[in-house]
Amino acid sequence: MRGPLFCLALAGIAAATPAAAQEVQASSRQLRLAGTAPPACLLSAPVVDAATNASFTVTGASSAQIAVTQLVDSQTAVSLASAIALSLPVTCNASNSVTLRTTNGGLRRVGSATVSAAPGGFSEFLGYRIGLDWAGQSVDQASTAGQATIAAAQPSRGNVVLRVATAAGSGPLVAGRYDDSIVIEVHAAN
Repeated sequence: MRGPLFCLALAGIAAATPAAAQEVQASSRQLRLAGTAPPACLLSAPVVDAATNASFTVTGASSAQIAVTQLVDSQTAVSLASAIALSLPVTCNASNSVTLRTTNGGLRRVGSATVSAAPGGFSEFLGYRIGLDWAGQSVDQASTAGQATIAAAQPSRGNVVLRVATAAGSGPLVAGRYDDSIVIEVHAAN
């Protein structure tokens, strides 16, 4: 049995020899594929989680309005309690920070130049509580406390929860429209 196997093996070598002599020299090139994902954060439209004596309306692509349904008691002009919690879906592919600030530091009567007391013990300003939850961290402070920032050291995805509440019993307040702007900024680290 060794004889035929040996012959087959020699026949295979003999057949391969002419092909090797005609082999074309191969060349190769390497093509690299690369891309960059720049740091970015995406903030989506807010959703109301809960509201008491308050409503929420989207007013534009990057703006909305929280309205206190009844700011004061109609008999005493003293403030009534209100509260709202909003969830803002956020995706950040890098370390990031969320900054919260207000423009007036509280609800100020439109046309009022100061936050000082008006004649007769009335007020033209109503402070409120404001809170923010993001990436396992929370901040809760008076609207008059200034800017608050939460920093996340890792990429994060989830809801930024904004909480706003006015307390009952402040005032009495001067008749008129009261407003403030709450600004939430989400920044990806560079």
